[in-house]
Amino acid sequence: MANTPRLVVAYSVMFGILGGFVAAVLFQSVPGFAQPSVEEIPKALSAQEFRLMDGQGRVRARLSFSEAGQPYLNFVDESETHRVWIGIATDSGVTVRDTNGKTRLVLSVDQAGEPSLVIRDRQHRTKIIHP
Repeated sequence: MANTPRLVVAYSVMFGILGGFVAAVLFQSVPGFAQPSVEEIPKALSAQEFRLMDGQGRVRARLSFSEAGQPYLNFVDESETHRVWIGIATDSGVTVRDTNGKTRLVLSVDQAGEPSLVIRDRQHRTKIIHP
């Protein structure tokens, strides 16, 4: 019986090594959580929409197409308020909203190529700048 603890330790070590070897052979093609090498990174990805989702499964950013077929990028805060929009529409530009979803800033370029900046404060006073 005095050899029983040594025998248990010997078997444990032997089966541990065997288990490690079997796992290495069986799962050698599974990359785990390692970062891909430069050669493994695709040169291009194609899709009609990309979504960035948070830990609760909510869409927080979207790169997609509008109903008119124009590309846009939209960022949504944790309260699901659409805060930043960048895209092409009748006027191409950037829209920034506050936490209540009210538009506060619009930077755009119209179809004639004329830029404008619209700034709106909380009292709804609006300043439009045309250079």
